[in-house]
Amino acid sequence: MLRYGALSLALAVSAVANASAQEKITLSLATWGASSHPQVKVYAHVFMDEVKKRTNGQVEWKFFPDDTLVKQAFVPSAVPGGQVDISLTTLDSWAGRIPQVSIAASPLWTLTMEDSQKALAPGQPLFVYFDKLMAKQNTKLLALFDIGAPAFFCKFACLLPESMKGHTMRGYSKGASESMKAVGIAPVTMGVADVYSALQRGAIDGALGGLQGAYGLKHFEVTDHVLGSGGMLGALVNGFLMNKSRFEKLPANVQKALLEANVVASEANNKELDRSYKAYLADLKAKGLTVNVLTPGTPEWKAWSDALKEHREDLTKKFPPELVAMMKSGS
Repeated sequence: MLRYGALSLALAVSAVANASAQEKITLSLATWGASSHPQVKVYAHVFMDEVKKRTNGQVEWKFFPDDTLVKQAFVPSAVPGGQVDISLTTLDSWAGRIPQVSIAASPLWTLTMEDSQKALAPGQPLFVYFDKLMAKQNTKLLALFDIGAPAFFCKFACLLPESMKGHTMRGYSKGASESMKAVGIAPVTMGVADVYSALQRGAIDGALGGLQGAYGLKHFEVTDHVLGSGGMLGALVNGFLMNKSRFEKLPANVQKALLEANVVASEANNKELDRSYKAYLADLKAKGLTVNVLTPGTPEWKAWSDALKEHREDLTKKFPPELVAMMKSGS
């Protein structure tokens, strides 16, 4: 009789667990900026489709693109606070809560796009380092990716640091603004959605940000010059992250699906980021803009390197030694 009762209890528990695993789950995912950007057009859609497929439709999505739910600057409060389950983010936008992330938007980030793709993969030391810091903010990293060296879109001829001194320009984050200030630029931090109108009105003389996003939002309509920073000012590291408590409460099969879908989406996204960066530079030239890219070994590269020397030295003292070491090793 006892054996029969124990068996009945085990079957009941199993039935409840199975029902829980098959229960419909709705997750929200928010993005901002241009929907034509690979991080939205490719990653977000591939990720959501893969999760649906891997859970046999158990997971349903509420998708909020184009700043409709969360603006770029508010992600660091919206995700930990549960306003949205998953969101696109710029890593350096978390600098107010996690100062270490600003290294990505600094001259110390010397990793190439290819190096970054490897170093920022889940499980790699650099990814794990940032994920542990995010965990303290009730946030779980899903993906991080280098969208390419940031680019200046200017209303004036911008090539050397001297040409930018005194100009008011948009910086996309705290770290980027600090580097801009180091060469004499007057930085103004603003979300990507506000840049076009600010350029159009003459409120700013130029903007530093992601090339693909600036292209998608047509900054080329209100500027004449483009300068690709070539890694001199670090990288623009974006990614997707999730409310940690929400993730941990999901059934194991859904957690597994999210992590597996992330791998597939990241691979597709990285390929498109590399292709589109080169294609957009070529297209901007075709549109009649003056396009330059800082390249090692050129006089322009040396001029920027010299102008940022003191800033680099200060940054080396600012960040933890183990993090600075990862910039050199690419680990």
